[in-house]
Amino acid sequence: MRRSLRVLAAVLALSAAACRAPAPEPQPATPPPLTQVKILLPDGKEIAAEVADTPEARERGLMFRTAMAPDTGMLFVFDKEEGLQFWMKNTLIDLDMVWLDAQKKITVVHADVPRSRLDTPEERLARRAGLGLYVLELAAGEARRHNLQKGQVLHFAVP
Repeated sequence: MRRSLRVLAAVLALSAAACRAPAPEPQPATPPPLTQVKILLPDGKEIAAEVADTPEARERGLMFRTAMAPDTGMLFVFDKEEGLQFWMKNTLIDLDMVWLDAQKKITVVHADVPRSRLDTPEERLARRAGLGLYVLELAAGEARRHNLQKGQVLHFAVP
């Protein structure tokens, strides 16, 4: 009888252990804050931009953000001037995209690039391309508000 009670106790203990909730999956670390840079526009106004100058920061970009304040943006910095293509994967806000060459001269402005939804298939994502060393992303409408055009020069120092 005692042996049966011990076996029953052991079975109950194992059953209870098996029913525990699994350990939670580790969450990805919050990325470190990005460096900021002030960008002087041709109309004399300043934009406060986060700098995405690493492969990880450029890949993450503005993904999952739900808003962008006026006169703010993200400046993508690349290693060399070349043809660059951007897509709107997991980008939840409409954007203006401004390509700049090594002299910080605007080479192309893509205005009002439409946002994606989390369930948008990759083949249906908005894509834009241009030649540049830098790409400045702004909230949709900001390029028009500041009258940004091909050939204009922006002024900033990359940290």
